[in-house]
Amino acid sequence: MTTGVNIAKLANVFRGRWMMIVHELTEIYKPAISRNREKLMEVMKEKAEAATKSELAKTMRGLKGFYTLEMAPPRLSEMEKLKADLQLMKDFFKNKCFLHITVKQAWLLFLVGLEVFLWFFLGETIGKGHIVGYKV
Repeated sequence: MTTGVNIAKLANVFRGRWMMIVHELTEIYKPAISRNREKLMEVMKEKAEAATKSELAKTMRGLKGFYTLEMAPPRLSEMEKLKADLQLMKDFFKNKCFLHITVKQAWLLFLVGLEVFLWFFLGETIGKGHIVGYKV
């Protein structure tokens, strides 16, 4: 028991001395640290200016417009168009128009439906973080 207490006291002594040494070193090297900080800030500003003028930055600014357009929630006019499309689909099945489409048209409709399903599945997989099952 006494060895555990002695080790704890020794650790406190070393910790106190270590903190004193670190404090002395920071006081000694404070001017050098502040000079280096100023140089670092200047270099960072130069690199940031060069990055904003690069071709990649110009491309990213152009792509931002597409991203904001595609990722925006649907507008009211788009919702009305969706309603009209759903009504058109109901009429298509109600009037049995699907019996009159060609094999090529059916194949394209199947591929589009498959693509929608696979993107949904991929989004679910990314969202849950696993291929199989949810973490509960």
